[in-house]
Amino acid sequence: MNGAKNMSLTSSTSIRAYALTASILAAVLAAGPAAASATETAPAETESTSRPEIALTTPAPVAASAATAAAQDDPGNVGWTPLGSEPFGKELLSTWVPVPNGESGAPRQGWLGTADGFFTREAHLAYTYVDVNGDDFHQGLARFHYPFSRRLWAGLEVPFYQDRGGDSDFGDVTLNTQVMLAETRNLSLNAGVGWRLPTGSDSFGNGVFAAQPQLNLFTDIGSGFSFRGRVAYDFPDSDTSESFILNAAIGQTVTDHDRAPVGDLTWYVASTWREFDDGPTFVSVTPGMRTHLGGNLFLLAGIEIPLTNASTFFREGFTVQLVQGF
Repeated sequence: MNGAKNMSLTSSTSIRAYALTASILAAVLAAGPAAASATETAPAETESTSRPEIALTTPAPVAASAATAAAQDDPGNVGWTPLGSEPFGKELLSTWVPVPNGESGAPRQGWLGTADGFFTREAHLAYTYVDVNGDDFHQGLARFHYPFSRRLWAGLEVPFYQDRGGDSDFGDVTLNTQVMLAETRNLSLNAGVGWRLPTGSDSFGNGVFAAQPQLNLFTDIGSGFSFRGRVAYDFPDSDTSESFILNAAIGQTVTDHDRAPVGDLTWYVASTWREFDDGPTFVSVTPGMRTHLGGNLFLLAGIEIPLTNASTFFREGFTVQLVQGF
C-alpha cells in the first residue's frame, strides 16, 4: 500500500481496532504453550491522471507467505520431535521434518489473507482480481517455499503479471526469510524479514525496496480450530509511507485429508489492521476456504473486504490459488 493520503493516526476507530486485535493476539500467545504442552501493496498509478490506491493483503509479497497451504499428508510423529529437544546448533542444520497435525487435528496449512508461523515446502499459483474506482486490477503470482532445515526457511514471490486498464507489467519480487523460534505439536512461532525488491515499473506503483520484520504465530486451539497471526512493521524506501501491521485469523478444519476433493476442508476468517505513519488506516476482513483436491494439490479461495476507507483503497479483492506440495 504505497502513497496513501494524510489522515490522523489517532482516531478513535483506529485506537479501538488496535486495542481489540492486540488483546486477542496477546491472549492466544499466552495460551498457546499451555495448549501445546499480511501484505502486498498492489500498484497505484503514478501518472498525472492518478487512480485510487490498491491496498491488498492477498497475496502478500512483503508479508511473507500470507497465502500458504501446507501440502503434505499428516506425517504423524515419525521422525519429528519438538524443537528444543536437541541443541540449537544441531537443529539449525538438521533436515526439515513436517510437523504432525495438532492434538485436535488442526493441520499446519496456511490461508489467504494471513500469515504462517510454520514452514512449508510447496509451489503456489494465484490469480487476484481487485474491484476499484476506475480501471480494475488483475494479477498473476507464483510462489516457491523451501525449508533448508528445521530452523531456516525461505520463500520467493514473483508477481509475473499485473494489468490495469489494458496496461500490463511485471511486479516487485519478494524474498522472505524466516527462522523458527519454537515449535511443539500445537504451537509454531517464527520470526523473519520480507525483502521487497524493486523489479517492477514505477507506473504500477512498483520499483519499491522495502524490509518488513515480522513475528508469526500458529496454534491449535482445539476441536480442529487453529489461530494464526502476525505483528510486523514495513520499512519501504524514502518515497513511501511506513506502516505497522497487525493480522489475526481463526478457522476450523472439518474433514480428513484423504476425503479428496473435499479433504482438509477448512473455513476461516482473517483480519488485517494497518496503520500508516502518513496516510489513512486500512482495516479489512477476508473470509475464505481451503480444500485438498487430491495428490497434495490444494485449492484456496478468499475475498478481502475493506472495512475502512474503501474509496481510497478498493471495494473488494478476490483471490483463487492452487498449491502443490512436494
